[in-house]
Amino acid sequence: MTTTVTPYWKRLWRWVSSQSLSEEELVSVLDKNVVQALLEGLASYKPVKTGSYTLLQSKYPEQTKLLSVVQTLQNYIDIDCFQIWDVLKHYLCDISYGTLDNALKNVAFVDTRPTFLLPTAWSFYFSERLYLLKLLQYIIQFQNDTSHKYHKQFLKIINDIKIEPLKTSLISQFEKLLTATPPPRKIQGDFGSESVRQEWAESNLREQLAILQNLMLIANDNHFSEQEFINLFKLFRKHNFGKNQGYNIFLEERHRDTCLKVMYMEVGIITIILDKDKIKNISDWIEKTKDTVEGELTKLEPNTEHSLMLITWMTLTLQSETHANLFENKYQHYGATALKMKVFVFIQQMLNSSVFSDNSKCSLIMRQRLFCLLNELCDKFDGDGTLSNQPGIMFLCAELLKTPCLAEQFWTLYQRDEQYGVVSLWNTALEYFPYNFHALSILSAGLAEAKIDSVLNLIAQLKSLPVYSEIYNPNAVPIMSLQADDAVIGREYYPLGDESYRIETGSKATVMERKEGTMIHFRTPYSYWTIFNNAIEKVLDRKQNHQNINVTLERVYEGTKVLKGVIKALAIKKEIPKILVGPSEGVFDVLVRFMRSDSPPLQLLIECIEVCTNLIQVFPKEVHLRLINTGILPRIINHQLTHIEYANGASLDSAAVGSYLVTIEQPSGTYGFLGAYIDMLCAFLEASDDDRIITEILLPGLVLMIREIFPNVCGWRYSNTAERRQLLQRCARLFTLVLEQTSTKASTTMLRKTCVYSLMYTENALELLKILSIGNDHLERLIQEDTNWISGPGFQYTSTLQRCLAIVMFVLRQKSLVNESNEVTPLERLIFAQNKQKDELKVVPKVTSYINHSFNKSLSVLSCRLLKRFADGFQMSLFSSLDMTAYQVRVMFLDRLRDEYETIELKIAILDFVTTCVGKQPGLTEAFFMMNHENVKVDETTKEKDEKDVKTKTEPDDSFEGILGYMADYLGTVKADAKFLHSPLLACIMALFHALWKNNMQILVKKLREHPKFWEHMTSPLFSEIQPGLRTYSQIFNVLGIELFISRGKLESNLKDMLELFFDTNKTHLDTWIEYIFSLKCRNNDKEVVDKVPVWLSLLTSWKDFTTIFCKCLPISLNIAHKTKMVAPCMTALLNELDDLKDGRLVVILAELYVIMLANWKDDCFDNRKTSAKQVDNLLTNTAIVYECLHPRALRSILSIGTVAISSLDYEIKANTVLAQSIIRSVTNINSLELEKLFDEIRDDNKSSIKQINQSEDIPPIVLSLAMLEQCLDLYDDMFSGLSQWFQSTKFINKLLCCLQVCLQNKRYYQTSLAALRCLTAYSRGPFSKDLLMSDVDRFLWMQLLPPKFETNSNGNGNGLSTWKHQEWWRVYGYGLDFISMMVMKHGQFFAGDAITFVGVHLEHLIESLLLPRQVYNIDALNLCASTLNLIVQLVKFEARWRTQNISSLIGTMRSTSACLQQCVLLTLRARRSPDLTPQPDELAPAPPSPAALHRILEILHMATLCLLSFSPDLLSLLADPELDTERWQPIVELHFGAPKITYEQFPQLTFGTILPAICLLTKSLNHAYHSEEVSGARSPRGRRRACSCSAGGAGGAGAGSPGAARTGRSESAGSMSSAASALPVPNERLVAGALEATITLLASQALLAVRDHHVPTRHKQLLRRELASELTVFHDFVRKRILCAAHTRPHLIRNKLGAWPLTTNEEETKRIEEVRKEKNPCLSEDNDRELPPPPPPKRSTHDSMREYILRKHYLDKCAQTPTKDPPSPVSHSTPTSDKKKEISRSSKRVSWADTTRDSDDTLDNSQEIEPVYSNLTDVQINNDEDYFHFMSIVFLYICQSEL
Repeated sequence: MTTTVTPYWKRLWRWVSSQSLSEEELVSVLDKNVVQALLEGLASYKPVKTGSYTLLQSKYPEQTKLLSVVQTLQNYIDIDCFQIWDVLKHYLCDISYGTLDNALKNVAFVDTRPTFLLPTAWSFYFSERLYLLKLLQYIIQFQNDTSHKYHKQFLKIINDIKIEPLKTSLISQFEKLLTATPPPRKIQGDFGSESVRQEWAESNLREQLAILQNLMLIANDNHFSEQEFINLFKLFRKHNFGKNQGYNIFLEERHRDTCLKVMYMEVGIITIILDKDKIKNISDWIEKTKDTVEGELTKLEPNTEHSLMLITWMTLTLQSETHANLFENKYQHYGATALKMKVFVFIQQMLNSSVFSDNSKCSLIMRQRLFCLLNELCDKFDGDGTLSNQPGIMFLCAELLKTPCLAEQFWTLYQRDEQYGVVSLWNTALEYFPYNFHALSILSAGLAEAKIDSVLNLIAQLKSLPVYSEIYNPNAVPIMSLQADDAVIGREYYPLGDESYRIETGSKATVMERKEGTMIHFRTPYSYWTIFNNAIEKVLDRKQNHQNINVTLERVYEGTKVLKGVIKALAIKKEIPKILVGPSEGVFDVLVRFMRSDSPPLQLLIECIEVCTNLIQVFPKEVHLRLINTGILPRIINHQLTHIEYANGASLDSAAVGSYLVTIEQPSGTYGFLGAYIDMLCAFLEASDDDRIITEILLPGLVLMIREIFPNVCGWRYSNTAERRQLLQRCARLFTLVLEQTSTKASTTMLRKTCVYSLMYTENALELLKILSIGNDHLERLIQEDTNWISGPGFQYTSTLQRCLAIVMFVLRQKSLVNESNEVTPLERLIFAQNKQKDELKVVPKVTSYINHSFNKSLSVLSCRLLKRFADGFQMSLFSSLDMTAYQVRVMFLDRLRDEYETIELKIAILDFVTTCVGKQPGLTEAFFMMNHENVKVDETTKEKDEKDVKTKTEPDDSFEGILGYMADYLGTVKADAKFLHSPLLACIMALFHALWKNNMQILVKKLREHPKFWEHMTSPLFSEIQPGLRTYSQIFNVLGIELFISRGKLESNLKDMLELFFDTNKTHLDTWIEYIFSLKCRNNDKEVVDKVPVWLSLLTSWKDFTTIFCKCLPISLNIAHKTKMVAPCMTALLNELDDLKDGRLVVILAELYVIMLANWKDDCFDNRKTSAKQVDNLLTNTAIVYECLHPRALRSILSIGTVAISSLDYEIKANTVLAQSIIRSVTNINSLELEKLFDEIRDDNKSSIKQINQSEDIPPIVLSLAMLEQCLDLYDDMFSGLSQWFQSTKFINKLLCCLQVCLQNKRYYQTSLAALRCLTAYSRGPFSKDLLMSDVDRFLWMQLLPPKFETNSNGNGNGLSTWKHQEWWRVYGYGLDFISMMVMKHGQFFAGDAITFVGVHLEHLIESLLLPRQVYNIDALNLCASTLNLIVQLVKFEARWRTQNISSLIGTMRSTSACLQQCVLLTLRARRSPDLTPQPDELAPAPPSPAALHRILEILHMATLCLLSFSPDLLSLLADPELDTERWQPIVELHFGAPKITYEQFPQLTFGTILPAICLLTKSLNHAYHSEEVSGARSPRGRRRACSCSAGGAGGAGAGSPGAARTGRSESAGSMSSAASALPVPNERLVAGALEATITLLASQALLAVRDHHVPTRHKQLLRRELASELTVFHDFVRKRILCAAHTRPHLIRNKLGAWPLTTNEEETKRIEEVRKEKNPCLSEDNDRELPPPPPPKRSTHDSMREYILRKHYLDKCAQTPTKDPPSPVSHSTPTSDKKKEISRSSKRVSWADTTRDSDDTLDNSQEIEPVYSNLTDVQINNDEDYFHFMSIVFLYICQSEL
């Protein structure tokens, strides 16, 4: 504790009343100095000492401004200047925070002007005096309360002080207050305040009240001596019981209530002291005090307060035998005088005063004493019921019986036969009921407000009342006999006029004379509720048979109050007795009947509404149905409006509630009906979420609140200001209940949206912030003015303020409900007002001030949480809005963390606030971290110590001014003992570390990181015993992951060491964590909080993120052991979770984690491949079972796992037939579910565009499932043909086709369409494709593949979610053409007809596709063109059928193909000059890379040429068939040799001038490709000689693929240089070779056709020969230099010479050659031929050998046409894939598969295919290209040199 003499009472009050200290801490806080000051009270402020100011001045010479304030204050406060100095330091701490040691630093941000500092310090001093008295009161009050945390310590303090000295001290203090003189007028000038003397008077009154409360608490438990009583009585009399203060001149009308409180307290103290049970010798005591007391009581003009003292003194004298004898002569007069003065009315007023109605201990003491006094009076004087008729006594008794303990005492007295006190009043009320309906109803209403036990007793009593009393009417009630007062009834009698109560003949009754008249008392039992029902029936009688309607209404009102109390207590148990059903129904009828009257009885209607409110808890729907059409409650006329219209009050009918508010309640200033209505709304909200209740009652009520009530409630007139607070509290409660609703129903959402919008956009925002901006200073002044600081009116206002803070948080959190654009709302503008001069609210500073609140610890925490919300939710500077310096911010927030007595909850809230500011509020972050932290070091040798000692230092160091010091403490603490991690404070500091790394602000802890073992301390929890249930571990993994990602290869050595230790397989750390993470500890123990991820899931998520990063960035390599440890548990956990499916979130995280590892480690994830295959089967099987229950993220991850696993484990899956079939069934089931889900979605009406947006963000699961099926289908060959029945039984193909039918034209399902088409193509390749022939594919797809409407807005502003773009449809269309091509290729003539029909339907679009390269050059357009040509290549095989079915489409496609070929030549020529094929990129899509586009253009050129070759005579026929009819062939190449030009004709004619440049360009490119590889060869002469060697050995070596074969010499001639300069950018040379082969064949075919055509003029033929001879020089040179001389330099084109012996003869080929020979020379015989040796290698100079070679070539071409399972492409010389699995991209689908195996298990009918047969040429088949180039060179030489 501080060494100062003057305690800081406000802080002591805050610590003690919050009950946040431990008992040991409380003892240290309340030390001897404090206890002594408590005893002395106000006298602990010592008078002025001479010379003390000089001493103070010498001690603090630099604080001149503060010293001048002390000097001025000393003139008006008679206390020592050192104590004034202490008070000033306490004030400096109170402004923000801090300790007395550093309080003077706060001067830096305090206004030190005397006109400001003097009055504020003056007020602070008097508040400190009040805190002192209230702390003493708190200790006295709870010293004997065993339920209080500190009652033992409080009791010890009181015992140490001793009660007698305390009483003397309090009396002395009270006397000093009464004699205190107000400050002189001069103080107004010094302080610059006119109200300072009035404030002094108010403080004096508050101190008087506080001392009186202490005296009352002491008097309740202790005896006052005669002298003490006399001294007190004289003091009370001195100021006339509070009415004649010595400073009345300063008091105003508003202070009258405070003076009355003083009077009531003084009278109450006297009443309590004059208790017979507290006085031992009553006679002596009376004798010693009677002169003083009776002298006051016998005044000629007694005041009202004397009435209670008179009757109290009278009852005390009756307890003394000596003085009891004087009763009739003397003291009876005292009682009579008191009754004349209406003592019971005075007592009622006294109890209704706030000092005794605030639920304080004093009010309970006073009520108990008055109850005992009333018992004594009743026992003495109410034997004949005299007392019962005194005015006010029934109301007083009812008021007392509302207190539960007094009601319990009442029922105890009820059991007695005598001395039963106030029970006599109850008996009198029973005796006169129902004649006097009033008395019994008042007492019953009081008892009904007590606890449930009292209510149950009351119900039992009211159920059977013993006596029915009324005025005797002889005409109505004949009496048979009368003895004394007892009579016998002569006939049946119905007192109520109906059969509800009957007096039978012969019943007994009593007839007595009363002052009211002759009364008869029937003794037939009856129920109170019978009488009440009868009264209701009378008031509902519209004929008005009962004249005195007002009396009856009064009865109904009083009975309704009883019913309200009873139902309120019983509703908690949800049980309403049948006997109460009738009265409850009657209350509804009364409410409806009188709400429409001209002058409605408002108090009665209020009680009726409250009865309905209490019934809502049990019967919400019934109450709703009874009230909804009565016109009482507001209603909404139009239920189709938006929340904005409702918030603006549209369509609202306020009904009776609004009418009463305007016409009755506002003029009178009382708002009971409105308050009851708001309570009803709250009850409906709590009891039911029925849609009709919400839309018909709650929504109209809310609209009325936000339009008419809440904005205006502070401006209305009030007869009692407390009612304003109550209305505000009700409004805040209603808003809180609305905003707390979690239901997602449309009605509830509308309710919340209306509430949120109104509080953000309308005037309600201002009103809400006004309440919020009251500020802590004003709030504490309000509470200080109350007599009860714990549960008084100020405390109620605090609870309203807390609700408003919560409302703002709710509204800001739910802003997205009404503001999708995230724009700044009016509420936010008011909170962050930029103009500080005009900002009167100052919301942020005022909210911040609540952190200093002294009366409610929850308010401080809540304000800090709201600041956190401000920091997190606004893109504005909170630091500028705080209007504080950086130092003040640190003092306000961070100094509390060092305070060992501060509450843990507030420390946590502050740390959360600091954590939120990191990354969100740079200004505040700088303020929190800006400090001198050179001395911050992590102590490596930190010893194990108590957590509190570690976190807080006894001597704070200035170097730890900011937050960094606490972070350093954290590192030392967790290194010392990981068990400290359970501290919530340490968890918050770790969260702060986490926030720094998450927001990339590690620089703020640079000094900490400079320590060489920083990471050892940071990661130490990972290597200690794992503490379950902590979020710290997940944050550490996140920090490590972020650091790994940021640092990449530049890790700090200490961090690298820690990572190596963690991943060390020789240690157990990794094993332990893997086991712990995947065991999901504490999963079932967590009680999950809304909007907060549970710890076990957070840990797993962090591990997933950590894995994502370390897979890429870990500086150490992970081996199979590491990977197996991490992969296997993940898959096991995933399978187990899918089996149980307890938590869908867990499936998501586990599946994504496995996908991450699979993506990075690929096949390493399958350590045991057979087991992995089975796990994949289980995964897919379980997924198919629970598929519809899984989250889309989980589905995407599992489908990705399945796709990759099926691809990687293909061998293991195919090896196990059962497993393979199980997988395909699961995959098909999953796809079926997705397709059905898709159909359901499409079948529904078009929802809002939310789904479309989601579709565009993430790939739909159906796309992944179809991709997995596509991957799966590629595994299956003819061995699994039995699965065809499975597909047929599931009708999967039909579903897939239906999917395409409904999705193809819908842009929303664009990705789905692509995936379905790919899947269909894969299906058509497999062994099940026969199903497609029977599925009417044409009916499903042909029309759907017609292009849709495209986006027409050139600016691209159209809705991309629903409108097609061209390149998107090109992809879809291309995939569709691929499918048709594959079907034609697979099924030939069986599908050719459908394909030709398709071409006929789509002719226009196919032509457009073929001509696309003329318009755009992007890759999608080229892909579509290639797909179209692919289809045509397959269809031209059926040219005859095509020509027969649809000749127009045949002609159109061929003309388009010719135009396409010409355009491709133009593009390739342009590519030679510029590497960019797209000088003007297409606006719709980015330009593709040149190599990809060029690759595709060459393929298109190749395919277009192949198509045209089908319409050109066969080259073999032209060369070898002398009988060829050339006239039936039309030339397709025009005899024109000009250079190709850009033309705008739709179908430009193909010319020789176009083809020849193409051949030259392709030749140069191929030559350049050859040359480029030679450059990398050996440069030495020996290397060149070896490369140029054509010997068999050299060829063999090259054929073996030796490195020497690749190193060939090069000729650096000018020709090769020019070739490189004019060639294409190096594409795939095989593709170039293929294109060159097809193009040169077309050229040769058309040239031979022209040369052999007799109709072509000779001049033209000569021109053709000349052009061919001149233009093909490049080609001939290429053949001569590259093919003939350097063929062996091409490893993949090397001749494989197998030796010098002849190859084995192939019989079939030999037979074919013999047949050809016989045709040429029929004289050859078979016998002679058999004797011949095998045919020698062909000699190219002879005609016969040329024909044999051509036959072989023809045969090899047929072999190459065997269909494979890969996508169809006639391109025969592209690069083969390195992997047997094809890629997914479009470009790779165009790759040729010529070099892959020719064996295909996927053929439909083996009988239709030509099996490749071994021949003499098989071993040199790979050289076909180059041989063919050589052959074509000879052909062209032959054409140019010979006349044909």
